Amino acid sequence: MVKKTFNPADYRQKQEKNLNQGRKPGFIFDVVLDDESLTNVVKNANTACVLDYLEGKQYLGAMYPSKPCTYIVCNTLLFKLLNLPTMWAFELLSGMYVYYFAPTNEASFNRLQSLENEDIISIYSCYGIVFNKYQMLKLCPNWGDYKLSNLPQLTPQTLDFIEETAQKVIDNKDNFFQINKLKPFYNMPLALSAKLGKVVLAINTHILLEHLLQQMTHSSAVIDNTYSDVYLVNYAQFQKGLAFQGKHKRKDVVIDETLKELQNNAIIDDFEVVDDNLVFESALITKHIKQRIRRNMGFYAQLPPTKQAPIIATFINYLAWISDCPSNFAQLTIALDTLIGQLGVERLLKEHRLGEIAKLLNLLRCYGVRYGLLCMPPNSTEITSKNVKYLLQNRGKLHEFFVLKTAENGKEKK
Repeated sequence: MVKKTFNPADYRQKQEKNLNQGRKPGFIFDVVLDDESLTNVVKNANTACVLDYLEGKQYLGAMYPSKPCTYIVCNTLLFKLLNLPTMWAFELLSGMYVYYFAPTNEASFNRLQSLENEDIISIYSCYGIVFNKYQMLKLCPNWGDYKLSNLPQLTPQTLDFIEETAQKVIDNKDNFFQINKLKPFYNMPLALSAKLGKVVLAINTHILLEHLLQQMTHSSAVIDNTYSDVYLVNYAQFQKGLAFQGKHKRKDVVIDETLKELQNNAIIDDFEVVDDNLVFESALITKHIKQRIRRNMGFYAQLPPTKQAPIIATFINYLAWISDCPSNFAQLTIALDTLIGQLGVERLLKEHRLGEIAKLLNLLRCYGVRYGLLCMPPNSTEITSKNVKYLLQNRGKLHEFFVLKTAENGKEKK
Protein backbone atom coordinates (compact mmCIF):
# COMPACT_ATOMS: atom_id res chain seq x y z
CA MET A 1 0.00 0.00 0.00
CA VAL A 2 1.37 3.39 -1.02
CA LYS A 3 1.23 5.90 1.82
CA LYS A 4 -0.28 9.23 0.78
CA THR A 5 1.70 12.33 1.67
CA PHE A 6 -0.04 15.15 3.50
CA ASN A 7 -0.92 17.99 1.14
CA PRO A 8 -1.72 21.26 2.99
CA ALA A 9 -3.46 22.72 -0.06
CA ASP A 10 -5.79 19.72 -0.38
CA TYR A 11 -6.52 19.79 3.34
CA ARG A 12 -7.40 23.48 3.23
CA GLN A 13 -9.69 22.86 0.29
CA LYS A 14 -11.57 20.23 2.32
CA GLN A 15 -11.86 22.67 5.22
CA GLU A 16 -13.24 25.36 2.93
CA LYS A 17 -15.80 22.95 1.55
CA ASN A 18 -16.87 21.93 5.06
CA LEU A 19 -17.28 25.52 6.28
CA ASN A 20 -19.11 26.61 3.14
CA GLN A 21 -21.48 23.67 3.58
CA GLY A 22 -22.08 24.84 7.16
CA ARG A 23 -23.16 28.27 5.93
CA LYS A 24 -25.94 26.95 3.68
CA PRO A 25 -28.84 26.87 6.18
CA GLY A 26 -27.95 30.38 7.37
CA PHE A 27 -25.02 30.01 9.78
CA ILE A 28 -22.22 32.51 10.26
CA PHE A 29 -18.67 32.12 11.57
CA ASP A 30 -16.72 34.09 14.14
CA VAL A 31 -13.08 33.89 15.16
CA VAL A 32 -12.53 33.69 18.92
CA LEU A 33 -9.58 33.39 21.27
CA ASP A 34 -9.01 29.98 22.82
CA ASP A 35 -9.56 31.24 26.36
CA GLU A 36 -12.15 30.61 29.08
CA SER A 37 -14.55 33.30 27.80
CA LEU A 38 -13.96 32.65 24.05
CA THR A 39 -13.25 36.33 23.45
CA ASN A 40 -14.48 37.43 20.02
CA VAL A 41 -11.79 38.53 17.54
CA VAL A 42 -13.66 38.72 14.20
CA LYS A 43 -17.45 38.62 13.80
CA ASN A 44 -19.16 37.18 10.72
CA ALA A 45 -15.81 36.24 9.18
CA ASN A 46 -15.53 34.86 5.66
CA THR A 47 -14.17 31.35 5.13
CA ALA A 48 -10.66 32.41 4.15
CA CYS A 49 -10.39 34.66 7.20
CA VAL A 50 -11.45 31.86 9.56
CA LEU A 51 -8.94 29.42 8.08
CA ASP A 52 -6.14 31.98 8.17
CA TYR A 53 -6.71 32.62 11.88
CA LEU A 54 -6.88 28.87 12.60
CA GLU A 55 -3.23 28.59 11.56
CA GLY A 56 -2.50 30.17 14.93
CA LYS A 57 -3.08 27.82 17.87
CA GLN A 58 -4.51 30.58 20.06
CA TYR A 59 -7.58 30.97 17.83
CA LEU A 60 -10.76 28.95 17.34
CA GLY A 61 -13.59 29.16 14.86
CA ALA A 62 -17.17 29.36 16.12
CA MET A 63 -20.32 28.60 14.10
CA TYR A 64 -23.50 30.45 15.09
CA PRO A 65 -26.96 30.48 13.51
CA SER A 66 -28.15 33.86 12.18
CA LYS A 67 -31.65 33.24 13.60
CA PRO A 68 -32.82 32.08 17.08
CA CYS A 69 -32.89 28.33 17.75
CA THR A 70 -33.36 25.83 20.54
CA TYR A 71 -30.23 23.76 21.05
CA ILE A 72 -30.11 20.31 22.61
CA VAL A 73 -26.45 19.45 23.28
CA CYS A 74 -25.89 15.81 24.21
CA ASN A 75 -23.25 13.12 24.47
CA THR A 76 -22.82 10.29 21.97
CA LEU A 77 -25.08 7.80 23.77
CA LEU A 78 -28.01 10.15 24.20
CA PHE A 79 -27.61 11.50 20.67
CA LYS A 80 -27.88 8.04 19.12
CA LEU A 81 -30.75 6.97 21.38
CA LEU A 82 -32.72 10.13 20.52
CA ASN A 83 -32.06 10.09 16.77
CA LEU A 84 -34.21 13.21 16.43
CA PRO A 85 -35.57 14.23 12.99
CA THR A 86 -33.75 17.55 12.60
CA MET A 87 -30.35 18.90 11.65
CA TRP A 88 -27.38 18.23 13.88
CA ALA A 89 -23.65 18.94 14.14
CA PHE A 90 -20.84 17.28 16.06
CA GLU A 91 -18.29 19.31 18.02
CA LEU A 92 -15.05 17.32 18.04
CA LEU A 93 -13.43 19.52 20.67
CA SER A 94 -16.02 18.60 23.31
CA GLY A 95 -17.24 15.29 21.87
CA MET A 96 -20.84 16.57 22.06
CA TYR A 97 -23.63 16.61 19.47
CA VAL A 98 -25.94 19.57 18.88
CA TYR A 99 -29.55 19.17 17.72
CA TYR A 100 -31.23 22.27 16.25
CA PHE A 101 -34.95 23.04 16.66
CA ALA A 102 -37.12 26.08 16.13
CA PRO A 103 -37.44 28.37 19.18
CA THR A 104 -39.84 26.94 21.74
CA ASN A 105 -42.04 28.49 24.41
CA GLU A 106 -40.77 29.22 27.90
CA ALA A 107 -42.56 26.28 29.56
CA SER A 108 -41.05 23.74 27.13
CA PHE A 109 -37.63 25.35 27.35
CA ASN A 110 -37.69 25.23 31.16
CA ARG A 111 -38.82 21.61 31.05
CA LEU A 112 -35.82 20.75 28.88
CA GLN A 113 -33.44 22.71 31.07
CA SER A 114 -34.60 20.75 34.11
CA LEU A 115 -32.92 17.69 32.53
CA GLU A 116 -29.50 19.30 32.33
CA ASN A 117 -26.73 16.99 33.53
CA GLU A 118 -22.99 17.45 33.14
CA ASP A 119 -21.49 15.60 30.17
CA ILE A 120 -24.92 14.20 29.18
CA ILE A 121 -27.33 16.98 28.15
CA SER A 122 -27.45 20.80 28.09
CA ILE A 123 -30.08 23.16 26.67
CA TYR A 124 -29.35 26.59 25.18
CA SER A 125 -31.10 29.44 23.39
CA CYS A 126 -27.75 30.61 22.04
CA TYR A 127 -24.87 28.24 21.32
CA GLY A 128 -21.81 28.36 19.07
CA ILE A 129 -19.92 25.26 17.99
CA VAL A 130 -16.18 25.81 18.28
CA PHE A 131 -13.48 24.10 16.22
CA ASN A 132 -9.81 24.34 15.33
CA LYS A 133 -7.73 23.43 12.30
CA TYR A 134 -7.60 19.71 13.02
CA GLN A 135 -10.92 19.26 14.82
CA MET A 136 -13.38 20.68 12.36
CA LEU A 137 -17.15 20.49 12.31
CA LYS A 138 -18.99 17.30 11.49
CA LEU A 139 -22.39 18.04 9.96
CA CYS A 140 -25.35 15.70 9.44
CA PRO A 141 -25.57 14.19 5.91
CA ASN A 142 -28.75 16.14 5.07
CA TRP A 143 -27.47 19.43 6.50
CA GLY A 144 -28.07 21.29 3.24
CA ASP A 145 -31.75 20.26 3.17
CA TYR A 146 -32.55 22.48 6.17
CA LYS A 147 -32.94 26.20 6.64
CA LEU A 148 -33.04 28.08 9.94
CA SER A 149 -36.41 29.47 8.96
CA ASN A 150 -38.07 26.04 8.74
CA LEU A 151 -36.52 24.02 11.57
CA PRO A 152 -38.87 21.45 13.18
CA GLN A 153 -40.91 22.43 16.22
CA LEU A 154 -40.53 20.56 19.50
CA THR A 155 -43.88 18.79 19.80
CA PRO A 156 -45.26 17.52 23.15
CA GLN A 157 -44.60 13.96 21.98
CA THR A 158 -40.96 14.81 21.15
CA LEU A 159 -40.52 16.51 24.51
CA ASP A 160 -41.89 13.42 26.29
CA PHE A 161 -39.48 11.21 24.34
CA ILE A 162 -36.47 13.46 25.07
CA GLU A 163 -37.35 13.61 28.75
CA GLU A 164 -37.81 9.85 29.11
CA THR A 165 -34.65 8.96 27.16
CA ALA A 166 -32.44 11.57 28.82
CA GLN A 167 -33.59 10.50 32.28
CA LYS A 168 -32.71 6.89 31.50
CA VAL A 169 -29.20 7.89 30.42
CA ILE A 170 -28.77 10.15 33.46
CA ASP A 171 -29.96 7.43 35.85
CA ASN A 172 -27.44 5.01 34.30
CA LYS A 173 -24.53 7.41 33.85
CA ASP A 174 -22.13 5.03 35.63
CA ASN A 175 -23.15 1.76 34.00
CA PHE A 176 -24.37 0.13 30.78
CA PHE A 177 -28.08 -0.62 30.64
CA GLN A 178 -30.53 -2.49 28.40
CA ILE A 179 -31.74 -0.43 25.43
CA ASN A 180 -33.44 -3.09 23.28
CA LYS A 181 -35.82 -5.95 23.91
CA LEU A 182 -33.78 -9.12 24.32
CA LYS A 183 -33.74 -11.23 21.15
CA PRO A 184 -32.38 -14.79 20.88
CA PHE A 185 -28.93 -13.85 19.59
CA TYR A 186 -25.74 -12.19 20.79
CA ASN A 187 -22.46 -10.75 19.48
CA MET A 188 -19.46 -13.04 19.87
CA PRO A 189 -16.28 -10.91 19.91
CA LEU A 190 -13.45 -12.54 17.97
CA ALA A 191 -11.03 -12.03 20.87
CA LEU A 192 -13.41 -13.89 23.20
CA SER A 193 -13.94 -16.66 20.64
CA ALA A 194 -10.16 -17.14 20.45
CA LYS A 195 -9.89 -17.28 24.24
CA LEU A 196 -12.74 -19.80 24.55
CA GLY A 197 -10.90 -22.04 22.09
CA LYS A 198 -7.97 -22.31 24.50
CA VAL A 199 -9.67 -22.80 27.86
CA VAL A 200 -11.94 -25.62 29.04
CA LEU A 201 -15.04 -24.34 30.83
CA ALA A 202 -18.00 -26.17 32.33
CA ILE A 203 -21.06 -26.34 30.06
CA ASN A 204 -23.10 -24.39 32.58
CA THR A 205 -20.46 -21.67 32.39
CA HIS A 206 -20.90 -21.54 28.62
CA ILE A 207 -24.67 -21.30 29.10
CA LEU A 208 -24.34 -18.43 31.56
CA LEU A 209 -21.80 -16.66 29.33
CA GLU A 210 -24.28 -16.76 26.45
CA HIS A 211 -26.84 -14.96 28.61
CA LEU A 212 -24.27 -12.38 29.70
CA LEU A 213 -23.38 -11.77 26.05
CA GLN A 214 -27.06 -11.46 25.17
CA GLN A 215 -27.47 -8.77 27.83
CA MET A 216 -24.34 -6.95 26.68
CA THR A 217 -25.35 -7.10 23.02
CA HIS A 218 -28.69 -5.44 23.82
CA SER A 219 -27.16 -2.82 26.09
CA SER A 220 -25.95 0.75 25.65
CA ALA A 221 -22.38 -0.60 25.29
CA VAL A 222 -23.04 -1.28 21.59
CA ILE A 223 -23.60 2.46 21.09
CA ASP A 224 -20.89 3.95 23.32
CA ASN A 225 -18.61 1.73 25.39
CA THR A 226 -16.10 4.38 26.42
CA TYR A 227 -17.60 5.67 29.65
CA SER A 228 -17.89 2.58 31.86
CA ASP A 229 -17.07 -1.13 32.26
CA VAL A 230 -20.05 -1.90 34.52
CA TYR A 231 -23.23 -3.70 33.44
CA LEU A 232 -26.42 -3.64 35.48
CA VAL A 233 -28.91 -6.51 34.98
CA ASN A 234 -32.08 -7.34 36.91
CA TYR A 235 -30.99 -10.46 38.79
CA ALA A 236 -34.43 -12.07 39.11
CA GLN A 237 -35.14 -11.78 35.38
CA PHE A 238 -31.64 -12.94 34.49
CA GLN A 239 -31.96 -15.95 36.78
CA LYS A 240 -35.36 -16.83 35.35
CA GLY A 241 -33.98 -17.03 31.81
CA LEU A 242 -31.26 -19.56 32.67
CA ALA A 243 -31.69 -23.32 32.19
CA PHE A 244 -28.62 -25.13 33.49
CA GLN A 245 -27.63 -28.76 32.98
CA GLY A 246 -28.05 -30.95 36.06
CA LYS A 247 -30.45 -30.32 38.95
CA HIS A 248 -28.43 -31.15 42.02
CA LYS A 249 -27.70 -27.52 42.98
CA ARG A 250 -29.77 -24.38 43.47
CA LYS A 251 -29.71 -22.03 40.49
CA ASP A 252 -28.19 -19.15 42.44
CA VAL A 253 -25.34 -21.43 43.58
CA VAL A 254 -24.61 -22.48 39.98
CA ILE A 255 -24.69 -18.83 38.87
CA ASP A 256 -22.14 -17.93 41.53
CA GLU A 257 -19.88 -20.87 40.58
CA THR A 258 -20.02 -20.12 36.85
CA LEU A 259 -19.36 -16.41 37.35
CA LYS A 260 -16.34 -17.29 39.48
CA GLU A 261 -15.05 -19.61 36.74
CA LEU A 262 -15.41 -16.79 34.19
CA GLN A 263 -13.60 -14.46 36.58
CA ASN A 264 -10.80 -16.98 37.23
CA ASN A 265 -10.25 -17.19 33.46
CA ALA A 266 -10.22 -13.37 33.02
CA ILE A 267 -13.36 -13.35 30.90
CA ILE A 268 -15.17 -11.15 33.39
CA ASP A 269 -13.28 -8.96 35.84
CA ASP A 270 -15.69 -8.63 38.76
CA PHE A 271 -19.29 -9.33 39.78
CA GLU A 272 -21.71 -8.96 42.68
CA VAL A 273 -25.44 -8.87 43.36
CA VAL A 274 -26.49 -5.45 44.65
CA ASP A 275 -30.07 -4.30 45.32
CA ASP A 276 -31.61 -7.10 43.23
CA ASN A 277 -29.24 -6.37 40.33
CA LEU A 278 -26.39 -8.44 38.95
CA VAL A 279 -23.48 -6.04 38.49
CA PHE A 280 -20.53 -7.28 36.44
CA GLU A 281 -17.54 -5.98 34.50
CA SER A 282 -15.63 -7.31 31.51
CA ALA A 283 -13.01 -5.16 29.82
CA LEU A 284 -12.25 -7.96 27.33
CA ILE A 285 -15.82 -8.26 26.05
CA THR A 286 -16.76 -4.59 26.33
CA LYS A 287 -13.84 -3.55 24.13
CA HIS A 288 -15.14 -5.75 21.28
CA ILE A 289 -18.90 -6.01 21.95
CA LYS A 290 -19.70 -3.95 18.84
CA GLN A 291 -18.31 -6.68 16.57
CA ARG A 292 -21.29 -8.13 14.72
CA ILE A 293 -20.25 -11.79 14.70
CA ARG A 294 -23.71 -13.12 15.49
CA ARG A 295 -24.56 -16.34 17.30
CA ASN A 296 -27.97 -17.68 18.16
CA MET A 297 -28.75 -18.48 21.77
CA GLY A 298 -28.35 -22.18 22.52
CA PHE A 299 -25.12 -22.53 20.55
CA TYR A 300 -23.99 -25.33 22.87
CA ALA A 301 -27.31 -27.20 22.91
CA GLN A 302 -26.03 -29.83 20.46
CA LEU A 303 -23.31 -30.99 22.84
CA PRO A 304 -23.78 -34.33 24.60
CA PRO A 305 -24.73 -34.37 28.31
CA THR A 306 -21.46 -36.11 29.21
CA LYS A 307 -18.21 -35.31 30.98
CA GLN A 308 -16.58 -34.76 27.59
CA ALA A 309 -18.93 -31.89 26.71
CA PRO A 310 -16.60 -29.11 28.03
CA ILE A 311 -13.73 -30.49 25.91
CA ILE A 312 -15.93 -30.63 22.82
CA ALA A 313 -17.16 -27.09 23.52
CA THR A 314 -13.55 -25.82 23.61
CA PHE A 315 -12.85 -27.51 20.27
CA ILE A 316 -16.03 -26.09 18.70
CA ASN A 317 -15.08 -22.63 20.00
CA TYR A 318 -11.65 -23.04 18.40
CA LEU A 319 -13.17 -24.01 15.04
CA ALA A 320 -15.71 -21.17 15.28
CA TRP A 321 -12.85 -18.71 15.86
CA ILE A 322 -11.10 -20.01 12.74
CA SER A 323 -14.35 -19.73 10.76
CA ASP A 324 -14.91 -16.10 11.81
CA CYS A 325 -11.26 -15.05 11.61
CA PRO A 326 -10.60 -12.58 8.77
CA SER A 327 -7.34 -14.41 7.98
CA ASN A 328 -9.39 -17.00 6.02
CA PHE A 329 -7.49 -20.12 7.06
CA ALA A 330 -7.51 -22.75 4.32
CA GLN A 331 -6.63 -25.60 6.68
CA LEU A 332 -5.81 -26.41 10.28
CA THR A 333 -2.21 -25.60 11.13
CA ILE A 334 -2.27 -26.62 14.79
CA ALA A 335 -0.27 -29.71 15.82
CA LEU A 336 -2.00 -32.57 17.63
CA ASP A 337 0.04 -32.20 20.82
CA THR A 338 -0.75 -28.46 20.92
CA LEU A 339 -4.46 -29.15 20.43
CA ILE A 340 -4.41 -31.74 23.21
CA GLY A 341 -2.85 -29.11 25.48
CA GLN A 342 -5.61 -26.59 24.59
CA LEU A 343 -8.22 -29.21 25.43
CA GLY A 344 -6.66 -29.86 28.84
CA VAL A 345 -6.07 -33.59 28.33
CA GLU A 346 -2.25 -33.66 28.36
CA ARG A 347 -2.40 -36.64 30.72
CA LEU A 348 -3.46 -38.82 27.77
CA LEU A 349 -0.17 -38.02 26.06
CA LYS A 350 1.92 -38.42 29.20
CA GLU A 351 0.36 -41.83 29.82
CA HIS A 352 0.68 -42.84 26.11
CA ARG A 353 -3.05 -43.60 25.88
CA LEU A 354 -3.13 -43.34 22.09
CA GLY A 355 -6.35 -45.35 21.79
CA GLU A 356 -8.23 -42.88 24.02
CA ILE A 357 -6.81 -39.96 22.07
CA ALA A 358 -8.08 -41.60 18.86
CA LYS A 359 -11.58 -41.98 20.35
CA LEU A 360 -11.54 -38.32 21.42
CA LEU A 361 -10.44 -37.17 17.95
CA ASN A 362 -13.27 -39.13 16.33
CA LEU A 363 -15.73 -37.52 18.73
CA LEU A 364 -14.36 -34.02 18.08
CA ARG A 365 -14.51 -34.52 14.32
CA CYS A 366 -18.08 -35.78 14.56
CA TYR A 367 -19.22 -32.65 16.39
CA GLY A 368 -17.16 -30.38 14.15
CA VAL A 369 -19.11 -31.78 11.18
CA ARG A 370 -22.41 -31.55 13.07
CA TYR A 371 -21.77 -27.83 13.74
CA GLY A 372 -20.98 -27.25 10.06
CA LEU A 373 -17.38 -26.26 10.78
CA LEU A 374 -15.68 -29.39 9.40
CA CYS A 375 -16.34 -31.77 6.56
CA MET A 376 -15.24 -35.38 6.42
CA PRO A 377 -12.03 -35.96 4.40
CA PRO A 378 -12.24 -38.06 1.20
CA ASN A 379 -12.26 -41.80 1.84
CA SER A 380 -12.39 -41.09 5.56
CA THR A 381 -12.23 -43.86 8.10
CA GLU A 382 -12.14 -43.89 11.88
CA ILE A 383 -9.05 -42.36 13.42
CA THR A 384 -6.97 -45.07 15.10
CA SER A 385 -4.08 -45.18 17.55
CA LYS A 386 -1.84 -45.75 14.52
CA ASN A 387 -3.08 -42.44 13.05
CA VAL A 388 -2.43 -40.72 16.38
CA LYS A 389 1.15 -41.98 16.36
CA TYR A 390 1.51 -40.65 12.80
CA LEU A 391 0.16 -37.23 13.80
CA LEU A 392 2.52 -36.99 16.76
CA GLN A 393 5.46 -37.71 14.45
CA ASN A 394 4.15 -35.40 11.70
CA ARG A 395 3.00 -32.29 13.55
CA GLY A 396 1.72 -30.47 10.46
CA LYS A 397 -0.63 -33.17 9.22
CA LEU A 398 -3.73 -32.80 11.43
CA HIS A 399 -5.54 -31.14 8.51
CA GLU A 400 -5.54 -34.50 6.69
CA PHE A 401 -8.03 -35.80 9.27
CA PHE A 402 -9.79 -32.52 10.19
CA VAL A 403 -10.87 -30.67 7.04
CA LEU A 404 -12.17 -27.13 7.51
CA LYS A 405 -15.41 -26.30 5.74
CA THR A 406 -14.43 -23.32 3.58
CA ALA A 407 -15.66 -21.64 0.40
CA GLU A 408 -13.68 -24.16 -1.63
CA ASN A 409 -15.46 -27.16 -0.16
CA GLY A 410 -18.95 -25.86 0.32
CA LYS A 411 -19.09 -23.03 2.87
CA GLU A 412 -19.05 -19.39 1.84
CA LYS A 413 -16.88 -17.31 4.12
CA LYS A 414 -18.52 -14.38 5.88
